Amino acid sequence: MVGTTLKMRGDENASENFNQVQLKKLTVPSQEVTTKRAALGDLQNRGLNRAIAAKDAAQKDAKDLKLTNALRNAKARVDTHWKKQPLGTVTNGAALPKAEAGVAAFLRSNSMRNVIATKPAVEIANKPKTNSSENVEPTLKREDSNLSKKSLTKLRAALAKPTMGVSGLRREPVVAGVRKEAEVKKEATRPLIKVPSSASATAASTVSVPTSMSLSSKRLAGVEDIDANDKENLVLVSEYVNDIYDYLYQVEQQQPIHKDHLAGQKEVSHKMRAVLIDWINEVHLQFHLAAETFQLAVAIIDRYLQVVKDTKRTYLQLVGVTALFIATKYEELFPPAIGDFVFITDDTYTARQIRQMELQIFKAIDCNLSRPLPIHFLRRYSKAAGAEDEHHAMSKYFIELATVDYELASYRPSEVAAASLFLSLHLLNGNYRAATGFNDKHWTPTLAHYSSYSPTHLRPITRLIAKLARDAPQAKLKAIYNKYQGSKFQKIALRTELSGPLMDSIIGQSQRK
Repeated sequence: MVGTTLKMRGDENASENFNQVQLKKLTVPSQEVTTKRAALGDLQNRGLNRAIAAKDAAQKDAKDLKLTNALRNAKARVDTHWKKQPLGTVTNGAALPKAEAGVAAFLRSNSMRNVIATKPAVEIANKPKTNSSENVEPTLKREDSNLSKKSLTKLRAALAKPTMGVSGLRREPVVAGVRKEAEVKKEATRPLIKVPSSASATAASTVSVPTSMSLSSKRLAGVEDIDANDKENLVLVSEYVNDIYDYLYQVEQQQPIHKDHLAGQKEVSHKMRAVLIDWINEVHLQFHLAAETFQLAVAIIDRYLQVVKDTKRTYLQLVGVTALFIATKYEELFPPAIGDFVFITDDTYTARQIRQMELQIFKAIDCNLSRPLPIHFLRRYSKAAGAEDEHHAMSKYFIELATVDYELASYRPSEVAAASLFLSLHLLNGNYRAATGFNDKHWTPTLAHYSSYSPTHLRPITRLIAKLARDAPQAKLKAIYNKYQGSKFQKIALRTELSGPLMDSIIGQSQRK
């Protein structure tokens, strides 16, 4: 009607024109009506798009909620990093998770701690068999990556390539380890000399090329080389692993926890510290964090309280939760958000307070998080002892019990790890029903070498840990004891060896002295 009205106003005296326009409007839709229909379609499309977007947002929220629930219901981690896995196997004997296992299982399957880079079973089955003389590329262990695999392939190709195109040349022994650059250039300009086959055979029979040796085998005399089988694994750096641990021994001496390090605190006592660490262990289990995360959080707490002597009692929990927050960002692949740490404190502290305490802690410890942990040394010692899973799990149980005790806080991480393994070897390898048996036969020369500790040095520490383990069922703080009753930790806390006559004998010797 709008178009008709405008036409009538333009020519009111022409009735025939009005009739033509009205007839045209009834038969053919005008451009304005088409425009209105197009606009209506656009509105409908926009509404449909908004509905689809709202549906996608709802699905995303449901996925996020499902991911959160899956992460909270995830199973506790089991530490198998120390143990040498057979080639081509999967950690814990489990394959990659199925689709119905959930997002949490997918994240755990892609974690560096839980997955070995292996080829599919179908590909291995269909692969033709090769002769034993051919160089078969070994399957990478869990610690390997694609970069190390490529590097290993290039290294083998370079070693297999004949020198300057001649395969029969005699290799001269290197004197003093390194040649001068001028001699190398001079030798490169020499003409190639062909050696007869008989002469080459004679040279091969008289000259023996020394085989490659790991650094530990060069040092040791009569002690087992525990890194001899790791030469093919570039990530394990068998040639430098002993130097690395020598450095860790130096670092733990440079960053000590002094004896009675809470002396001078006006409001914080060692009992409050024990309660805080027991609560940190509960949170650690609830978040399914790694063993390094808990031990690093304890180390940060002790180092901070050792420096800041005026810590308020009301801020002690803030120190603990912030230390755990820092440890997760340092150790975890997927650290929890800061809101989760606010939630576990029941909103006692805000995210701003946690960030401010984080700055204070970093200032107190000089931004240094490199202090080694007991678990680092325990994995090395377990490898040297040829320990089984139960030995390693029991030693971890002893280490976590030792973190709560104030008297054991001043001992070095390597000492606590060695004493824990020393005790577990006695309980599991010896006769725990015997009245005595606390001897040195379980601490082999290989263990003494790689740990640099003698049984005499470890006995006092071992007795303190044994007393904690025996009294754990009756202790007031039972977070660690309840944790190691689970099947994922092999129910170590319920083992009868922890309350047998041998344990009483070990503790009794400590009490008499």
